[in-house]
Amino acid sequence: MKKYLVLDCCKRRKGGVGLLTVGFKYGGRKPGGRISGLKRRHKVFMSLPRTILLSFVFYLNIGCGSSRQISLDIQPDQAEYYAKGNHIVGSMKDNTVIAMYSLSKKVWINSSAGFNVLLKNIGDEPMVFSIENITVQVLNDADEDPLHVRIYSYDELVEKAERSAAVGAVFAGLEYWGNISQASKAGYSHTEGSFSGPEGYGTYTQTTYDPAAEQAARDAADDELKSDLAKIEYDKQERISSLSSILRKSTVFPGMMLAGEIRVAIPRQVDESASLSFLIDAAGDEHTVIFRLDDVPGR
Repeated sequence: MKKYLVLDCCKRRKGGVGLLTVGFKYGGRKPGGRISGLKRRHKVFMSLPRTILLSFVFYLNIGCGSSRQISLDIQPDQAEYYAKGNHIVGSMKDNTVIAMYSLSKKVWINSSAGFNVLLKNIGDEPMVFSIENITVQVLNDADEDPLHVRIYSYDELVEKAERSAAVGAVFAGLEYWGNISQASKAGYSHTEGSFSGPEGYGTYTQTTYDPAAEQAARDAADDELKSDLAKIEYDKQERISSLSSILRKSTVFPGMMLAGEIRVAIPRQVDESASLSFLIDAAGDEHTVIFRLDDVPGR
């Protein structure tokens, strides 16, 4: 009996935040080739093995949670302007100027979000700047303690891309061995029939073997594995190449500028109306940049 992967999702709410719990089951019958829904639980049945990887990658990348609109909360001592559609905040202190904007208008809870930061050294001395100079917090209700927000380093993001590729390669290998198992049966064919004659009647079963059919199935499995692994490697290299804009530790000399992207981990415990606060300590200056995280209307 052919087996299927069951993706079991249960949506619930906790502390005002929608959570999506995902589980996997292996085995059972396919329910009429369609999605079967219950009142608050939904199960999706998919044939193995290729859909395991798709479901697993979906779970890792989308994760749990809901989205929030993100917008700048400009402070009285800050400037605001636009460049190529981006809403940018500017903050000037004694030794540094900071400009910052969000890379998207929406962020996902329990996921990551990207921001661009530009720093100009207007002081008299060189300075070293990196993500170590930035502290990020989520501010919910005034009575609650701020939530620390993690900033991913360049090395962590590279490792994440490599780990994702490794997981993909494992599942591609599992799929390959499943295809090889099927290929070993591809050369066999079974014929059933009946006969009758002077001595009576009955049924018979005849099995024949075609080695060329099995070899063709094995060759197809080999080609599919090579294609999958090549695609996984290509995607990994593309992801690593896209990280070239990530902010890394650099010396900024007087009159010079440094620009880079930072990616932060939006925590799960975010209220329907909260703030994301960036405290930037640069050459003795302290800049505070605040983004609003508001519930998406009509979601």
